[in-house]
Parts: sequence; C-alpha cells; structure tokens
Amino acid sequence: MRPHLTGDVSAVGGVVRDALLGLPPGGELDLLIEGDAVVLAERVGRALGARVVAHTRFGTAVLGLPHGGEIDIVTARTESYAHPGALPDVTPASLPDDLARRDFTVNAMAVGLSGAREGELTDPHGGVADLAARLVRTLRPGAFHEDPSRLVRAARYAARLGFALAPATADEARDAAATLDPGSPRVAEELRRLLDEPDAGAALALLEDLGVPWVAPGAAGGIAALDAAGRHVAAPGLVPWAVRLGAAVRPAAVPGVALPGWARTVAAEVQAGPALAAAVAAADRPSAVDRLLRGAPPATAVAALAAGADAVGTWWEGDRHREPAVRGSDLVREGVAPGPAIGRALEEVRAALLDGRVDGADEQLALALRVARDAA
Repeated sequence: MRPHLTGDVSAVGGVVRDALLGLPPGGELDLLIEGDAVVLAERVGRALGARVVAHTRFGTAVLGLPHGGEIDIVTARTESYAHPGALPDVTPASLPDDLARRDFTVNAMAVGLSGAREGELTDPHGGVADLAARLVRTLRPGAFHEDPSRLVRAARYAARLGFALAPATADEARDAAATLDPGSPRVAEELRRLLDEPDAGAALALLEDLGVPWVAPGAAGGIAALDAAGRHVAAPGLVPWAVRLGAAVRPAAVPGVALPGWARTVAAEVQAGPALAAAVAAADRPSAVDRLLRGAPPATAVAALAAGADAVGTWWEGDRHREPAVRGSDLVREGVAPGPAIGRALEEVRAALLDGRVDGADEQLALALRVARDAA
C-alpha cells in the first residue's frame, strides 16, 4: 500500500498506541490525510482491488481489503456537537487540530507515513507519558458532556489495556455517570463494542464503580458464568455480545437500550435464566425437566446453566435427543382419528420413556393407544 500514499498521510490512534505498547496489530488500520480522504481511498481502492465505502459528510472512507481487514481513511478535521450525543459537524483541518478532537491522550498520537512528517511521531497531548503511567486520560475538561459515549469507551480501553483512569478523568466520569443514557445510539453502540471485548466484565465493573445506574450489580461475574455456559459442548449457537447484554444491564433498563430488538429479546431471555434454574432444580423427574427445557428459549437455558442448573447440560447431551418409538401414523393405523388426542398421547409416551415407566415399542404403543382413546 505504501507506494500508493501521496501527500501528508499518517497512521493514527489505536495502531500507534498498540505499536508503542508492543501489542500485535489488530485487523483495522486508521490513516489520516491532510487533504481529501475520499479521493485517496478511491485511488488506493482501485490499486488494491479493495471495496470502498465513502462517507462524504464526515470526510471518511473505509477500504474493505480482499484478504480481510479494513482500513479507515479520514480527512484531518475538527468536530463540534449541536448537543450531547449528537453526530458531529466536521470541518477540514490540520493533523494537530484532528488529534486535539480525539477522545484520550493515548489515542491522540500519529506516525507520519508520507509527506512532511514521514517517520515522525506526533504526540502533542502526552500520550507516550500516559502509556508509561498506564492511564486513560481525556484530552480536555467536559469531554464526557461533549460526547457521553466516551464514558463507555474509557471503561473499554481501561479494561482492555489494564489501565486506570487518570484522577481528573475519573472525577469527571463520576459526575457524568448518572446521566449516561443507553437509549442514545452512540452510547449503545459503544456498549455493544464493550460487550464484544474479552475483558467486558472488567469494563462493566469500572462503569458500576463510577456510578452508571443501569449497569447490573455483579455484571462481571454474570458474564463469566454465561461465557462458561456458552462453551458447553452442546450449547446452542448464540451471539455472545447479546447474551452478555443480559448480564450487563438491569432488567428495567433493557427495553430502552438503543440496540436491535432481537438483541434486547435475547437479553430479556437471559435474565429469565435464574427462574428457570430454580424450576429445574424443583423438578422431581426427568420428564418435568424435559418439559421445562423444551419450552425455554435457548438463551434462557444457557443462563439457567450459568445459574447452576447442571441438569441443562445433561439434557442437552441426552434426553433432548431421546424420541419414542411410536409415531402418530402408528396410532392412525390402529384406528385413532387424527387430532389433539394423538399429540397428548405422544407427549405422555415421551414422558413415560424419560421417566423409565415404559421400555420397548410394544409398551410405548400400548400406552399411547390407551391415552389417545381416553382423550377421544
């Protein structure tokens, strides 16, 4: 890609931070140009055969590389916000101006790749010093009021890097925590990104400690238990961040989170897990466990296992797959009229099979006929 870069182009943000920390590069690269990012992206895209998605309002473009991964190319700019949480209004600017609009000092560094700053590290806000001190620090007072989603992002970076919040940043975060609104799309998107992180539990524990009211108490432990349940060999395939949402957010707050409705549904199903676990524990025979789990959403079953209902895993591996030898067609051949009686008979046979009250096909058929004829 290097031969295709012209003008003043710099690598910025996380790739610079992680390189200075000696961390392996991720799947994304952020490039900043003191010029027209969309024009540069289209030129590089043609040269590399990459897909280009341009956002001309913000002077940004994304290159989807043929081998995987993405490159974000942005025009150096300043930003202003009409109101907290709003999308920014942008104006083209210089590299120092662009770095000054960023969220934290450790993300406000750049390395020149071409042009006048080639090979230079630009660090106007003390990012290198904060990396050494292992601190996440906002660039200016009022940063959380300007963009409340930065509060969630601060917790995400602190957990990922194993850093602490700088004292003044922590004080401002506590002041802003009570008003942090998960109904804001920007806040909710940061929450989704947080829930995708390996250290999501630590990030949520920090948000709870800062006083964010909608974070569920003990979210870190809940996420760890859900993750373990989700690794069961027979667990259903679910979207991990949506499952974690059920442990991250208090039940009353879930309906107002600005994430897709299906994710809120999964979260609500997770929060029903402890009640299902209690019902499973109280079940006095395998057929009762079977009825409970066959009627439960997959996310609720995972959460029940996380809550200590080991019978869920046993059912996944065993009784879930046991089927009676008798079928509805067998009952019709014996003269039973099609209808609800056949369904009731087959359910009774399944229960009897799981509870050990019937054995072979003949016993199962006899029971099914008796139940079906009694119900007719």
